[in-house]
Amino acid sequence: MLVVACTKSDDFITREETDVSCTCLKQTLEQNLRARGDWFIDVKDCDWIKVAPDRGTGNGIHYQMYSIEVAYNKGGSREWTIYVCQGDTHCPVTIHQERCKFGFVGVEVVDSLFQNKESTTGINVKYEYAAGDESVTLSATLSGSAAAGLSVTPFTSSDFQPGSGALFIPISGKPTQLGEFNVTVMADNKTIGNCKGVVGEYVAPVVVLDPSGLPARWNFFAAGYTGTGPLETERGMHWTYADPDPKVLTTSGNPEAKITTVIKNPVTTTLKDVTQCYTYNPAMQVYGLIEGDYWLATIPVMYFKETTKISVEGAVSTASKGPGFYVLEYSADGNTWIEVPGATEFTNTTTGETWKSHYWNNEYSIKNAPAGTRKSYDPTDPKETYHKYSFPLTGVTIDNGNLYLRLRALKYRYDMSNVCTVAWTDLKAFEIDFVQE
Repeated sequence: MLVVACTKSDDFITREETDVSCTCLKQTLEQNLRARGDWFIDVKDCDWIKVAPDRGTGNGIHYQMYSIEVAYNKGGSREWTIYVCQGDTHCPVTIHQERCKFGFVGVEVVDSLFQNKESTTGINVKYEYAAGDESVTLSATLSGSAAAGLSVTPFTSSDFQPGSGALFIPISGKPTQLGEFNVTVMADNKTIGNCKGVVGEYVAPVVVLDPSGLPARWNFFAAGYTGTGPLETERGMHWTYADPDPKVLTTSGNPEAKITTVIKNPVTTTLKDVTQCYTYNPAMQVYGLIEGDYWLATIPVMYFKETTKISVEGAVSTASKGPGFYVLEYSADGNTWIEVPGATEFTNTTTGETWKSHYWNNEYSIKNAPAGTRKSYDPTDPKETYHKYSFPLTGVTIDNGNLYLRLRALKYRYDMSNVCTVAWTDLKAFEIDFVQE
């Protein structure tokens, strides 16, 4: 083929390259040219090369871009020469394209299988240099003792994408033996690769569920109760969020939680049997708690573990003759009780007796406080009986049941010198929540 010089008379044209090489894939190659005046590109009679644009006008200074679109090559290597032309000047650019290199380049079993468990895996068959319109029949043979129970069904696949990718061959069945098995993969009945698979022992995954059931909060002061509330004679020992006349804010948490008192030795008062002597005001009051009696919160929960950490805060007060000290405890069954860490130790200066308490009264909160303020609630006031404790539930696991928390009354009054007797006791707030870490 005659190659014409690139300058003649007044013509002027240059091109980026005279030879361009590419793979067998379909692709677009970008090239530059610089011309003075009108130019065009002559592709001749080639069915695998297109150019765009195929003509234009240059100013002799700036470069212009054109694209060479090359079709996928399904045969041997090939080349063709196009010409960048201006007037009588024809500048050759030769495109060299590699032979078709489509082929399979690797096989592997994607995941392990498990003994006596239905297979959810298969074999990846990797390929490269695909046109995207190929179709092939894939099959595989499995051998070795661990292949027992497994099979592969041959099928025809056309799921190729241009260039590189992978096809998937499912493995079916339940393996019955532990160990390795051998895999031979074929395409159109020709072996294209070998690999191994593994059958292991199934171990059920450990599912960790988030604990639920908290918060559970009782705060009569926050609910807006003031003054002296009515004496309750019908509700018995239970206050729940589901009450028709709820005694706490409706946003206070678990609607199935309840709070009550447990009085071991009920006594008869001039008002009514002690199990019905309750009033609502800025506190919840009960008449009759003495040593060993307690306030009890029962909270339905799920997925509580020893690592579940909670907080308990609030305040409990009393009339001057009632119990002045309380121990905070928790339980998973309501029978075996675990003391919350962090209690403060007290000593009776007369007898030398010592004990621990989580909630207690002082002279200010009982005798020196302004009238009626014994029932108030202010966590920011150090003279208050408010305390907060945060702790993990060591020794307790509850997948679906109740968490019990109680404030158990001790025998001494606030002044530690006299044993308590029957009197009014005020639970001003009792609020339980998760500690997020």
